[in-house]
Amino acid sequence: MKVLLVGDGARENALAKALGDSPKGYKVYALSSYVNPGIKEIVEKTGGEYILGKPTSPESVREAIKKVNPDFGVIGPEDPLFNGVADEFRKEGIPVVGASKNCSMIEKSKAWMRELMWKYSIPGRLRFKTFSSIEDAAKFILEYGGSVAVKPAEQVGGKGVKVVADLQAYLSKDKRDALSRGVSHIGSYAKGNVKIIIEEKVDGPEYTLHVLSDGNTTLPLPLAQDYKNAYAYGVGPETGGMGSISGPGMLLPFINEEEYQRSYDIVKRTIEAIEDTFKEKYVGIISGQMMLTGLWGPTIIEYYSRLGDPEASAIIPRIESDFGEILELTATGHLSRASLKVKETPSVVRAVAPRGYPLDKEMATGKRIELDLQRMRELGCEVFFGSVALEGGNLVTKGSRALELVVVDDFPEADRKLNKCFSMIRSEVPLVYRPDIGNTIQEQVEKAEVVRYTYKNREARGLLGVSADWSPEGGLW
Repeated sequence: MKVLLVGDGARENALAKALGDSPKGYKVYALSSYVNPGIKEIVEKTGGEYILGKPTSPESVREAIKKVNPDFGVIGPEDPLFNGVADEFRKEGIPVVGASKNCSMIEKSKAWMRELMWKYSIPGRLRFKTFSSIEDAAKFILEYGGSVAVKPAEQVGGKGVKVVADLQAYLSKDKRDALSRGVSHIGSYAKGNVKIIIEEKVDGPEYTLHVLSDGNTTLPLPLAQDYKNAYAYGVGPETGGMGSISGPGMLLPFINEEEYQRSYDIVKRTIEAIEDTFKEKYVGIISGQMMLTGLWGPTIIEYYSRLGDPEASAIIPRIESDFGEILELTATGHLSRASLKVKETPSVVRAVAPRGYPLDKEMATGKRIELDLQRMRELGCEVFFGSVALEGGNLVTKGSRALELVVVDDFPEADRKLNKCFSMIRSEVPLVYRPDIGNTIQEQVEKAEVVRYTYKNREARGLLGVSADWSPEGGLW
């Protein structure tokens, strides 16, 4: 069978490997904007073809479909989904793992997502307001007496989020001016009329639950946790994700089975709401970006309409079942036949990026890197290639996270192996790398215990999801 993979990053490298390792003997064809060396290795091994094109373009994808005539497709990134690439597969009669343009609204518009959750009374929802005027958004923040999270209203790759603490009454004019500038900066990411969404702020350990859906059956995957900030211990600007952990088993050390099931119920109810809204089946992957909070317990921060990156690199290597076949069953509507077996051993992913990422893409672009791939693999470190192209026999950075290093092992041993493998990478410029990922488990466990005590007490008193706050004028929400 032939499968056409759309995308060119580390997530797609992980998906390609799962397809290439399948006993079903898939021929992997890839449509990418540049030659990803990891994907290329699998394409060549399986007898497929590497096609250079524009993954976000329906026309480019249509040409690739006609050229390959695949049995099914797999779409990795979000932008092709937003542009209707999954719909192109279906127009051609090709099953595909990928949400339609309509269904991908759950990720594309944070405002639409929040409205959907409130309309269908889905647990884990937060109060929110939307603003088309940056000035009105800043005014709301200054008048409201509680903490808020300020975000671009549409998806911008996980960037542009700012938390404003409940200190507004004490802010000096200079601090107020600084706040306005911060909100304006977030507004600069805006693409539509609704520029900014403001949500009530919650706190707790974050985690991600990915769920496969074929339109009739859903299948939850192991939990993962993403690390957004560029530098160790949550310092620095937000990125697309500097690493991830998954496991042991289906859980995380700080999320229990009951919380996993509640999270799964939230995602399933969201799928049902999307399907009811658009009168079409959700076929693909949906990812609940969640936080364990004192307000709700499992709480939705945002949704993805695809596998997260780098979460995919943490999850896929832990799946002992034939994940390539599971993808096929998802695309073709036979997910009920799937059997998911997962390693008990956890995994740790650490991304490697050139200096300049994420704030200065130009600085992070066009830099050569070298690595001893064979030796790294012998040490038990899998390497998924991300924003790095094979050009004239050299590995050249493209401006984002170049590599994702993955080890499936107990957390202390994974730490040792990853640091050793990182030392085998050479670059023209210093590299950004977070050695703390996988090393803060106990802190997360302790944080979860405090939050768990709070939401369990609220639940016992019938106050789950009930917010109380103050503002000078009242009723701002």
